[in-house]
Amino acid sequence: MKNKAYDVVVIGGGPAGGQCARELSQKGIKVLLVERYKSFEENNFSSAGMTLDPLTEFNLPESVVGSFWKNFVIQCTKDEYRWDAQENKGAVLDFGRLRQFLADESVKFGGEVLMGCRYVKKTIEKDGIIATFKNSETEEIFDVKAKLLVDATGPLRKVMFDSKDEQPKMVFGSGIEYLIEVPQKIYDKYSETLVFFLGDKWANRGYSWIFPMENRILKVGSGKVHIEAKDEEKTNKTTKLLTEKIIAEYLDLSESDYRIVDVHGGTLKYSPSIKDTFYKDRVIAVGDAVSTVNPLGGEGIRYALRCASYAVPYIEDFIKNGVADFEQYRKKWRKSHLLKWQISELSSRRIYGIYTDAQIENRMKYYHQVTKLDGVIDALFNFKFNKLLIRVFQVYQLKIKDKLGLLDKEKRKFKMNK
Repeated sequence: MKNKAYDVVVIGGGPAGGQCARELSQKGIKVLLVERYKSFEENNFSSAGMTLDPLTEFNLPESVVGSFWKNFVIQCTKDEYRWDAQENKGAVLDFGRLRQFLADESVKFGGEVLMGCRYVKKTIEKDGIIATFKNSETEEIFDVKAKLLVDATGPLRKVMFDSKDEQPKMVFGSGIEYLIEVPQKIYDKYSETLVFFLGDKWANRGYSWIFPMENRILKVGSGKVHIEAKDEEKTNKTTKLLTEKIIAEYLDLSESDYRIVDVHGGTLKYSPSIKDTFYKDRVIAVGDAVSTVNPLGGEGIRYALRCASYAVPYIEDFIKNGVADFEQYRKKWRKSHLLKWQISELSSRRIYGIYTDAQIENRMKYYHQVTKLDGVIDALFNFKFNKLLIRVFQVYQLKIKDKLGLLDKEKRKFKMNK
């Protein structure tokens, strides 16, 4: 590989990088996908909960699914709010198997994959760009030449920005997740349910979660927003304690009752209102390098995959024709997602940073009364707030009319039940 030249070198084997390499390879573009870890099972941080739609949208096989879910629970400090369904509503992916699948797909269509090599720097030339890597095992340093680099290093944004470059203003967050093997009775209780935690008892300036995986395996984790990068260590201690508290008190498991399979964590840097740099000096960014993770929480993987698909036509045009308007890629992504992300930013600031336990409890109680599961899914995973807002407004109108005596008893009963 050191002696080869590529059309595109994709740096980072997460969902965005893997999907980008997969689609470019399918188009006959000479691609090298570089992953810093020796295995896709390493650095396996992602709760990976999503709806069913992305499995079809991105043609993902059932082999990358850890489990399917049909029920949804929000546990606040005081009360639990539960929505149940008869059929599957979503999946929890095996993050390592997903990344391996995308890399294998790229290879199947002629792409190449290089594992265990860390990005060091880039050198821009007249006719291309050189990426320098370091082999993590042999410590050998070597160069690879390409026409274009794809920054899929996630929140690190290591390729787009050199160490001294000024970056857009960022909001920071981090989290930790335990993969645990539990008794069958405990697993069966949560095998088809996503559980989210809000409020000071189980979370702190963020949310916590329990997601099911394959038989007897649960994901338990906690994430928190912090103001500056220097607060990360303190945040990590908090999320670790909260995760262990959920295992001990909520799941009611002593240390002898479960086995830790893996512990992993990650850091997020998010640009409010998506003011990221999408393209500069033969480098194009995808995925979390352009803030595709939603600040409210939810389906981050889906939007990383979609961002890569948005970028591919512009990359193809650049490789085949020598020119491409990458500004259109930025505009297209922002046009499709900016408003939803801004609404989510506002909601997350209130829920995670301003609301008291009592306010969170009151709002969850109200949403539970007026919203069915599909409405919750639309809001939290697809970031479509119209149905939720319309339903809340309709119920509010009915309550006002009821107070004013404008509904007779039978109409009131029918309307409220509906």
